[in-house]
Formats: sequence, structure tokens, C-alpha cells
Amino acid sequence: MEKIKIVENLFTCIEEGNFEKAKSFLAPEFKIVGAPPQPLNADAWMQFQKKLSTGIPDFKFNFRDASESGNIVNGVCQVGGTFTHEMPAFVERQPPVKPNNKKVQNPKENITVSFKGDKILTLTVEKVPDAGIPGLLKRMGVKVSEQV
Repeated sequence: MEKIKIVENLFTCIEEGNFEKAKSFLAPEFKIVGAPPQPLNADAWMQFQKKLSTGIPDFKFNFRDASESGNIVNGVCQVGGTFTHEMPAFVERQPPVKPNNKKVQNPKENITVSFKGDKILTLTVEKVPDAGIPGLLKRMGVKVSEQV
């Protein structure tokens, strides 16, 4: 259960806007894959989450159904929230995104979290149609490019 708690703490810190503490749960070589079009390292993922949390202050991972085996935690996320605030652009030279007060939620996505010691090495998100980062942004009304 120890590693499940680390994953829960990571997601809680991000949901609460404590990005520095969230980053402390990640290994230096951390990557998130599957949700973004290209893998992101810890800095890029935290930067994305900060911008997303600006536009969706009630953003939640809705992490559940967790199980742990060795250095692996499996579970389900169904990210979502309400797009109530202007969100900084995700791509350089694009304008901020105006809020539409729309409640958005992705389909359920299975996740696999691998650990190196007590640090998260990879967060792999199942590829689900119209999900991941591009799916969430489309639900928000954001024009999505492959650069997100």
C-alpha cells in the first residue's frame, strides 16, 4: 500500500496546486506517456498541470481501483473539472484560452505507475479514443495541435 499512497499524494498535490511538492514524488528521469502526444518529463508535465489548473481550478484525477505489485501501481483515472478561468496558452505564440464554464470529464483511463525506489519513474496512461490530454482539451473547446 505504500506506493499507492505515493501516487495518491502526487495527484492530491497537483489537485491542490502544490506543484513543487508533487514534483518531489517523481524520479529525476520521470516520464508521463500515453496521455500527451509525446512523452513529457517532470518539468514539462508540471508546467502543463499548472496551466490546466489555472483554467480548471477544480481539476481532479479521480484516481481509484488501485492495486500494487512490487514496483508497479495500477489504477483508473477519470480526469475532469469545470473550465471557469482563462487558461494560459499551451503553445508559444497562441493566445490564452477563454473559459466557457463547461464541465469536462475524460473517459476512464487505466494507468500504470512504475517506481524506482520510492520515486515515480513512469506514469503510463492507456490510449483511449478521445481521451488523454488532447481529448480533455477538445472537450474544453481548445484547438488542439500535436504540440500539446
